[in-house]
Order: sequence, then C-alpha cells, then structure tokens
Amino acid sequence: MSLELFRTYTRGFLQECPGLTEQERKMMPMGAKMMTLECGVRFLTDYLQGDHYFRIHRPEHNLDRCRTQFKLVAEMEQCWDEMAKIVKEEAGR
Repeated sequence: MSLELFRTYTRGFLQECPGLTEQERKMMPMGAKMMTLECGVRFLTDYLQGDHYFRIHRPEHNLDRCRTQFKLVAEMEQCWDEMAKIVKEEAGR
C-alpha cells in the first residue's frame, strides 16, 4: 500500500470535487478499499468462470490478480488511520 499514491488520489479527487460533504470526504478511504475489493472479486469471478472477461497471458493470471487485490485490501486496513489522516490533511489545504 503506497500512502503517497493514496495522497495523490485524495488530492486529485478533492480538487476535482470541491463540493464533497464532510461525510463523503470521511468515506474516501472506504471508497478506495471497496473499489480494490470489487476488482479482486471480479478477477476471481472471471477466473472461476473460465477467464472470458479479462485477457490473461498465462494460466491462473486472474487468480494471481485477485490475490494481489485482496492483499492490497489487507494492507489498506493496516494503514486505515494514516489514510484517514491524509484525507483530513488534504481537505484542509
């Protein structure tokens, strides 16, 4: 989990959506986590259904992609407080 990339994502999102409510800003870490989890589930589903949606370059490519996304979700959970702090800092700029 790159906190610097999360900061960049947060900064850009806040710059382009200046009218976000406090609750919406507070949910930004959850949004990043849910998008990552969703992508992992989509890779896993494609793998289980025969690799018809995402192009693969080797057997179990989508399974490996899924595992990578799920590992990133776990890392986000470990960095949760720091992610929330980044949102507060960037929202206060």
